[in-house]
Amino acid sequence: MNGSVYVTSPSRLHFTLIDLNGELGRIDGGIGVALNEPSLTVKVTPVDDAETEVDNPPAIIPVLERIKRGFKPGLKYRYKVEILKPLPHHVGLGSRTQLSLCVAKAISVLEERELTTFELAELVSRGGTSGIGTAAFDRGGFILDGGHLFGSGYTGTGVKHTFMPSSASKVPPPPVLFQYPLPEDWYFVIAIPEVKRGAHGTEEIEIFKRYCPVSATEVEKLCRIILMRVLPSVIERDIYTFGECLSMIQRIGFKKIEVELQHSIIKSLFEFFASHALGYGMSSFGPATYGLVRGEKAARELVQYTREFLAERQIKASVFHSSTNNKGSEVIRRFHLPA
Repeated sequence: MNGSVYVTSPSRLHFTLIDLNGELGRIDGGIGVALNEPSLTVKVTPVDDAETEVDNPPAIIPVLERIKRGFKPGLKYRYKVEILKPLPHHVGLGSRTQLSLCVAKAISVLEERELTTFELAELVSRGGTSGIGTAAFDRGGFILDGGHLFGSGYTGTGVKHTFMPSSASKVPPPPVLFQYPLPEDWYFVIAIPEVKRGAHGTEEIEIFKRYCPVSATEVEKLCRIILMRVLPSVIERDIYTFGECLSMIQRIGFKKIEVELQHSIIKSLFEFFASHALGYGMSSFGPATYGLVRGEKAARELVQYTREFLAERQIKASVFHSSTNNKGSEVIRRFHLPA
């Protein structure tokens, strides 16, 4: 096999999980958006000699093992994976899902296997709670996913019997109910303060166990906001209603729990963005916190104001702006010329 495959993936903001109550026989569900920045790029190159030692990054090894087990009758080659442009880990931008999908996509191209994004996600065990990262990789835009069947009354590979984060759930990605491009002039200003990283691993599992199920009343309120306000605002390009709803969501259901578990600077950023943006929120378990504005000029100004705000409080942070990625991942095949 001659050549390498480069895959670039968007990151994502996960606005909220929807139903962690489960009384209706379905859980999870979520809304979110794909981002142009930051993005992730990997390079995957086949190694012909089976005896050749391949020095891959530690984060890649379990991904390759899942792919190796999933491809039948097996992989034709061994692979060297280079992370050319990484995403920050455990900050709320979906780094594990995007990295896993990038590697799986590249190998599927090199192995000449035609797999959908959702088949790739199942192959690398991603999307077991949230489908936002998988759908962001696939087509980008604003995304609403429909969650998973839940409870003892159902059987099959797509059924969940406990409340679990994606990292601990083995079910396939949920169906995408709605996926729509956001206007190019809607910008998110994202602050990632250098405080405790978002919950992951055992800590994340314990949070789900401790706080679920959440109140059915909270879920019902959230569903009403999403159906009757968020989705129409996306189609009608109404940034003011969209932003107002993002702010409201931070005080409802499981998102309220996620926010309450954070460093105090997150709530301070909420107060700051409430005065300087059209809406605000925290992605997943954070600490990535965002404010919504219209236009790149306003975004650049808010980036500067946010940096000054955090510096005054002696909080180190990465602050940047991004528009929505409305196309999903990009794959480039490059052949090596003989010497």
